[in-house]
Amino acid sequence: MGNEMKRLSVFLMIAVFAGHVHAHFPWLTVSRDGQASYFFGESLADQTYKMPAGIVKSKIMMREGSKSAGVKMKAVEDDQFVGKRAIETIPASADLMSQATFGVYHGAKLKYYTQYLGGEMPTKFADCQPIKKMDLQAHAVNTDGGVDVYVLWKGKPLEGAEVSLYCDQGHEEGNSKTDADGRVSFNDEEVEDGINGIAVGHTISDEAGKFGDQEYRSAMHYLTATFYDPEDK
Repeated sequence: MGNEMKRLSVFLMIAVFAGHVHAHFPWLTVSRDGQASYFFGESLADQTYKMPAGIVKSKIMMREGSKSAGVKMKAVEDDQFVGKRAIETIPASADLMSQATFGVYHGAKLKYYTQYLGGEMPTKFADCQPIKKMDLQAHAVNTDGGVDVYVLWKGKPLEGAEVSLYCDQGHEEGNSKTDADGRVSFNDEEVEDGINGIAVGHTISDEAGKFGDQEYRSAMHYLTATFYDPEDK
């Protein structure tokens, strides 16, 4: 990616939660036949954008029960898809996850978290399994009226975070802020058949440090997570 395109892409990422413009994020999906895909796009429907170097290097992890392992991926680039796909078939009961630091822009570190929530969706949050060593994460719960999404920051509920819900065609179907339990609720009309995705951002204004040879004074953390409609059997 050229420097001008990279700067534009980063600017759009920064603006997304402030101005609700379209932006690019990494996404993880698994098809019904177990094919895992990792790509960088505005939505689940945008799968042909070239992946930035920091995203390409991301490691994909698979968790099934108490076991976890890395997923072997291969680069794919054609007219329909640009990104990485798993060499192996992913079990239906497995979750996938990845983390990547994009870099530093105007003194802010940009970090991305990506999840695919597989298996049968639990009916209560107590049955969800938090991910170790993943600061920003989400978990989906099947309810009588739709799906509740719980957002955690360093293992604790993240209150006041704006969560957007997208269908597989890329349309925003719902938008709400998390409550004191880190929860947002989406109804059956908002959660569409097939795969759905959420996006959420969290800014830490006083997070400072150094990434490579660049210093940063704040950090912006962004998460995407995908899941199938629990009513779509």
